[in-house]
Amino acid sequence: MKRSVLIFLVIFLYYSIANSQNEAHRIIKERMNSKNIPGMAFLIAKDGKILDEGYYGKANLELDVEVTKKSVFAIASMSKTYTAAAILLMAEKGLLNLDDSIKKYIPEAPDTWEPITIKHLLTHSSGIVEDWSLYSWNESNELFLKTQTDADFLKIHFEEELKFNPGTDVSYASGHFVLGIVIERITGEFYGAYLEKNIFRPLSLKETFVDHPYKIIPHRVSGYFIHDPDIINSPVSGLGNGLVIAPVAHGRGDAGIRTTANDLLKFYNALFTTKLLNEQSRKMMFEPATLENGDFISTGAGWMNWPLGGIPISEHSGGFRTGFSSQSLVIPEDKFVVIVLTNLKGPDSSYSGASFTLTKKLASLYYPELERLSKKSPVEDTDTELTNSHIDFFQRITSNAANENVNQNFPISYYSKNLKKSISETESITLLGERNVQNNGVNIFNVNIHKLRYYRLNSKKKLYTTVYLDEDEKLVFIDYPETE
Repeated sequence: MKRSVLIFLVIFLYYSIANSQNEAHRIIKERMNSKNIPGMAFLIAKDGKILDEGYYGKANLELDVEVTKKSVFAIASMSKTYTAAAILLMAEKGLLNLDDSIKKYIPEAPDTWEPITIKHLLTHSSGIVEDWSLYSWNESNELFLKTQTDADFLKIHFEEELKFNPGTDVSYASGHFVLGIVIERITGEFYGAYLEKNIFRPLSLKETFVDHPYKIIPHRVSGYFIHDPDIINSPVSGLGNGLVIAPVAHGRGDAGIRTTANDLLKFYNALFTTKLLNEQSRKMMFEPATLENGDFISTGAGWMNWPLGGIPISEHSGGFRTGFSSQSLVIPEDKFVVIVLTNLKGPDSSYSGASFTLTKKLASLYYPELERLSKKSPVEDTDTELTNSHIDFFQRITSNAANENVNQNFPISYYSKNLKKSISETESITLLGERNVQNNGVNIFNVNIHKLRYYRLNSKKKLYTTVYLDEDEKLVFIDYPETE
């Protein structure tokens, strides 16, 4: 009897994995067709073992070269994880202190930068701008045609006022570019040389490079851009080659890595253990950071960290006007990884080849908790008093006022003004189910979670979210809402 049960379980597991693999390839092909993506690579792994991978389309359209395992994509802002790892490694070696002022290493920075620390730059809480967001897409390459050196790019940052006092708020910025300069100032060598010696070589990342257009990079993938004359000035309409940028901008500390899906997996697997960084550094990467007042923010060192469906995830995207978009979603506790790399970009997010929604869909094949909530059907609500308290909170979320139904660790700083405004427009709630997780060890923001409730928020635009409740049924977190 036991033998037959074991055989059944093995067969069931085999077919479950096979079904997930078939579905993953269908999802990827559908994405390629719907977005007209030239080339795409994806990889799914757990505990260091590849569960599924695929390589589709063209690495170069003009030469008719196929995407393969060895295809080297530009990963744009996903490069920030490498720079963060390098900085944390330098801190471990005593080459810098994370609480050092940035002016210690870049003394020519304005006096307003004195309060900015290395840690602020790592966690997007410095208040500096993202320089590439300062220029209109309609002006095409103005920034990259007139800005040709790191010093020029630094000067652009120096000339802009800080968006807020360092450590008091969070805003995605090009702090990792500045950290790349810090690495060079401390070591006296090129940023890429330090990464090669201390990260690439020790981890055998033989297909990972700091990019430069003059460098010979085997299996380099070409980037493609959707040129829309109504959005960006261009002699080309539709799919074309990626935009030209200053050579030095290819290898900046916030966007300069080229790699393969398999090398990315090696890097992430090292980060999941103490092979590269110690436990304290790993926590800085994979746990939410805090502001000066103790409020949690989603930005760790090189990752965005937040719960989703009751699971703590980390993720990062990348998109570059040279013609690339990429996305990673990881569950550090399970050493679970989803990677998507593409060679397509456009003037806005609707043209991106990769997206968080896509990696989440792939992850949900192995984690049903991550499936889209819009697939759930309404259920009878037997606790309307609790539901009404949540409606009240949603409608008042923009006020940031104290609420007796909310846990003191609720991270209000996780939610942007626009997101809070959308949530506040909730007119009614439809319960889609609930789950008791008190014995599952779900701990969010140092609070043990006892229950998850799934809601559809009804207003002009329907939103779907999961709320996390502590033992007293106080709100601890609200998942970033999904749309239909």
